[in-house]
Amino acid sequence: MRAIHALRGSVRAVGMVAAVALFAASQTVAADNYRPFVLAYTESGTDVSAEAASVRERLEGADFRFLGEYPVSDDRHVVVVTHDDLLAVAGSEARGGYIAPIRVSVTAVDGELQVSYNNLEYFRHAYRLDAPVSGVSDRLASTLGAERDFGSEDGMSERDLNRYRYTFGMERFDAPYELASHGNRRSALSELDSNLGNRVAGVSEIYRVDIPGQDVTVIGVAVRESDGAAQDSADLHQLGIVDVGEFRHTATVPIEILVRGGEVEALHMRFRKALHFPDLRMLGDNSFMRLRSSPGALEETLKEVAGYEEEDTGFEW
Repeated sequence: MRAIHALRGSVRAVGMVAAVALFAASQTVAADNYRPFVLAYTESGTDVSAEAASVRERLEGADFRFLGEYPVSDDRHVVVVTHDDLLAVAGSEARGGYIAPIRVSVTAVDGELQVSYNNLEYFRHAYRLDAPVSGVSDRLASTLGAERDFGSEDGMSERDLNRYRYTFGMERFDAPYELASHGNRRSALSELDSNLGNRVAGVSEIYRVDIPGQDVTVIGVAVRESDGAAQDSADLHQLGIVDVGEFRHTATVPIEILVRGGEVEALHMRFRKALHFPDLRMLGDNSFMRLRSSPGALEETLKEVAGYEEEDTGFEW
């Protein structure tokens, strides 16, 4: 019996090495095309929680820092980690903190478990970062696997990602939600601590990480209808509408709130959602049109959590 287990382990190890080599080769061949997610591996089974625990253990054993986890539903679970090398990249630009979280998802689909994570190379270009992330990407691939990239049929070039917007008139990376303005980061975090702790507007904290060299903290949040969030702003509601492809985009969540000094922001949903679903149709079933009320609803939800106050113009009516 021990010999059988040892053989299985050896076969799996060889398979992972082959997968990593194939992944590296595909990156070389299509170096100018990037997709938002990496499928690490698939495995028969339905125990999402057990697989997520195994994923966390393997990542921590490879020097990734555990930040938090998000049980999105019975069949979706996200483990969030980071790495010191990735934090250095995040600290290289004032708004680089968005690259810091690595979201690793376990999703049960038709009796099979899909383990995937956000493609750091794709998001590095979308967030306009010059510092390389290849070392962390390689470590992820060797730790979890990298069977294939997915999330966009043709992928996008570095140039396309740098200036990405879904369509004319929609937001780019440099047009986030401006959620609130406080005197300094301490004041901003104090407001967020209180509201997140009380699950104001159905929003709760999943993780928090300070960005070295910057006056910046990134907070990953869950938006749950079961906690009181408006349906249009809720994570699971949105995923249920648009995440219906063969390989699931569960690693889209949790979303990030970025606190920079006293300013609180989040990527605009019309940018962030589109970036994670670049091939999504504008019209029809499972389309962006089905989410047309969500960007406004999410903005109001996040502003409430951030402590937004209308500016006093001085006029009286």
